[in-house]
Amino acid sequence: MWFTASLLFYAERNAPREESLWEEEIVLFEAEDEMAATSKAEAHGRSHEHEYTNDKGQLVRWVFKHVERICPVESTALVDGTELFSRFLKDSEVQSLLTGFEDSTER
Repeated sequence: MWFTASLLFYAERNAPREESLWEEEIVLFEAEDEMAATSKAEAHGRSHEHEYTNDKGQLVRWVFKHVERICPVESTALVDGTELFSRFLKDSEVQSLLTGFEDSTER
């Protein structure tokens, strides 16, 4: 069975009072059940932690925080156009998604 997993990562930075930066990563896993998919998602998240020095000379460390959700993929065959993930949103959530990343950091 196929599942999508929404993983949340947080950027730890040695910078003065900058806005928090998060990343949501949606990954596809094949697993026996939701518990097995969650285990695979957690292992994937931990294995994708990394760090680097950005162009401002600041150390940035991307840390896996948790699996936000696991969703079964209802289709048995993965073909062009297969729906992998959907969710219902409130108006405020849509406005947040439609606000460009650059728009929200230029304060």
